[in-house]
Amino acid sequence: MKKRFLSVLTVIACVLMLSACGNSTAADPNAVPLTETEEQQWLDAAVAFTESMEAAAQEGGDMLPMDDPVYGPAIDSWITAMEDVGTVQGITGESVEFTDEDGRIVVHVDGTDHDAEVVLTLGKVSGSYDLTNVAVNVIYSFAELMQQAALNTVLGMGTTFAVLILLALIIMLFGKILNRTTERQKAPAAPKAAPAAAPDPAQTAAAQPAAEIPAPVEENLTADLSLVAVIAAAVAAYEGKSSTDGYVVRSIRKSRRRS
Repeated sequence: MKKRFLSVLTVIACVLMLSACGNSTAADPNAVPLTETEEQQWLDAAVAFTESMEAAAQEGGDMLPMDDPVYGPAIDSWITAMEDVGTVQGITGESVEFTDEDGRIVVHVDGTDHDAEVVLTLGKVSGSYDLTNVAVNVIYSFAELMQQAALNTVLGMGTTFAVLILLALIIMLFGKILNRTTERQKAPAAPKAAPAAAPDPAQTAAAQPAAEIPAPVEENLTADLSLVAVIAAAVAAYEGKSSTDGYVVRSIRKSRRRS
């Protein structure tokens, strides 16, 4: 048990040492060392500048030119931050850092609602440092930061889903419009009647009654008197008689014999 306990303590110590090494920042090789007097002078100048912004904001911005590319945005940033800071109770210098190219001064503002940091950035031009930018950052608590992050997440996701739903509805609407247009263009024509099948001769013949064969009609040729006289004379001549008296032709039939 003792060995296990010592092992756990060793691991914890190693983790703490690694965390300390990770949090430590290496010194900037380009940093410009300042004496305490120079550092205090820069802090006093930054505090005076911050107080002048507070006075300008209270008096409507008349103390500093609002059209200046540095002072105008600085006062606007201060006025916006004061909505969360509340009433200013104190302004104190916090830190000064200078390099061969630029400088950074941080001023702490104590407010009734929230504290804030005023970050003044300076750039080195022609051997001197000139003010280039001023940012006022309100210091929020961890709970407020988490609440703001959650609100931003919900708003972002809600906006994204709302846009996606709107796009889906638009796509569905366009799909229905295109389908209706296609259906109108490709409306099916009236179906044509199927051609009647040709009747089967065998079935047609079976369905129809058998045709009656007409009986041969005997033609009566006795009405033709000239024909009767000629035949009677021929018969009399065949019999050797000189007249046709005593011969009566009652019927004349065609002979079916063919020579």
